Amino acid sequence: MLPAELQKIDVALAALASPADAAAWSEKGRLLARLERNTSALAAFDRALDLDPTLPSAWMRKALLLEELDRVDQALAAYAGLLAHDPSHVPAWSNQAGLLMRAGRFEEAMTSLDHALAADPDNHLLILNKGLLLLQAFERPAEALPWLERALPSGLPEVAEAIAICRGMLHDMLSE
Repeated sequence: MLPAELQKIDVALAALASPADAAAWSEKGRLLARLERNTSALAAFDRALDLDPTLPSAWMRKALLLEELDRVDQALAAYAGLLAHDPSHVPAWSNQAGLLMRAGRFEEAMTSLDHALAADPDNHLLILNKGLLLLQAFERPAEALPWLERALPSGLPEVAEAIAICRGMLHDMLSE
């Protein structure tokens, strides 16, 4: 981090020396996390959630920090806390799905992706991720292909490659 950025964060933290509400505590946690003062950041997020257990920013920031610290179960608990208060929070479902995929928990990841898609059915990134999960984790190219084709308008380069892999796998399966 550049010295000018550090100075701005220090000034902002000084202004938040005694936060008055949950949003300010969440912001203080965000600033502390930027400085990698993770224990203090988590404490700030917890204080924000004590004041307002429904505050999405505190839940999300806490989950992201815990994920960054590779504290998978705690991060998943934070996503669950957010989703308990806001079941249509697409970024939480999506991030949770990604974390579950990285943890090899593919069925749960699919469930999270399905929840995200229910709330945002035209999100090309979610559509792509579902296709990729079906292809890579479950090796079900016939099911993956329609999802990947739906993601084509996104223009993401990995879509065309994944479609080619699907078609190749399907061709190989038919040739056997």
